[in-house]
Amino acid sequence: MNEMLPLSMFDIIILAYSSYQDIKYKSVDDIVIYILLIFNVFYFLYLFVQDIHPENLIFSYFILIFFISLYLFRLLAIGDLFIFFSIFFLLSFFSLYKILLFLFYLVLFGFIFHNIEAIKIYKENRKKYYISIFNIISILVSVYFINLFFLYLDIYYLLISLILIYISYFLFRYISKDLEEKLTFIRNVNDLVEGDWIEDGIEVNNIKEEDKEMLIKYFDIYEKENEYILKFKNNNKLINSFIILLIIILPLIFYSLNEILFYYSMPFIIIFYHIFQNKLFIGRFGLSKEEISILKKLGEYNNIKVKVKEGAPFVPSIFLSLILLLLI
Repeated sequence: MNEMLPLSMFDIIILAYSSYQDIKYKSVDDIVIYILLIFNVFYFLYLFVQDIHPENLIFSYFILIFFISLYLFRLLAIGDLFIFFSIFFLLSFFSLYKILLFLFYLVLFGFIFHNIEAIKIYKENRKKYYISIFNIISILVSVYFINLFFLYLDIYYLLISLILIYISYFLFRYISKDLEEKLTFIRNVNDLVEGDWIEDGIEVNNIKEEDKEMLIKYFDIYEKENEYILKFKNNNKLINSFIILLIIILPLIFYSLNEILFYYSMPFIIIFYHIFQNKLFIGRFGLSKEEISILKKLGEYNNIKVKVKEGAPFVPSIFLSLILLLLI
């Protein structure tokens, strides 16, 4: 693992800064994601040329497919997905046991940050406020017991950990619907950022003819009385979903033909996703820069309000999970 030290340290530093941005601004700068991607891809190729192969690239690749599936179901934001596009190369040099442990910690920390968001929101609702605090404590104790299980292989530690997790899960289900509603905001188009999730049905009072040509590339336009309703193109959503899934499945096909093809295909497919992100990862999958640009142009002569759904920061969960993985 000595050859992985420079990559590990670089990823930790970038993820630490990305976590700060995600917590404070609920988004990560594109330049940070690109730097992370470029360094990881080139370092991966450098190691491969040196005949240093990742131990479990196929398993970290399956986790990447899992992340993409979460994104397509709108359970993961585009920035979080692109962060994982980069670091899964590092993950592939760990053992299968550690990869699964990383996934376990990722889920737990993601759950913790959702409860932290709930605490910030439920300050005036003491009942739900205390439930969120209890959930965080319960999860941390659960992590403690699961580590005892891995250390001593005593089934009772595992049972205690699972009981605490299930209790936290059902309590979180009690507050999750209310939390989701409170994380949905009405925003002016000038406040939109790339990757924002917005609901269909944007109301616009007026559309200039010169703007229609650009607008119909991204939206279906419906007239309703004295206003227009903009909706994301359904065919774009289906076609984009198919292309995203097809591209990510290609390495699996290569793997069945030749393992070397699989290794070399991964960096180029990740680069492909980044190059064409403004064509594939748009609409209901998260606003692209072009979509925001046209909405802002319409906002110059319309008072446009959109419903934006936010989630809890997820990059800190990736950062903390990786830290624990390196310490174990």
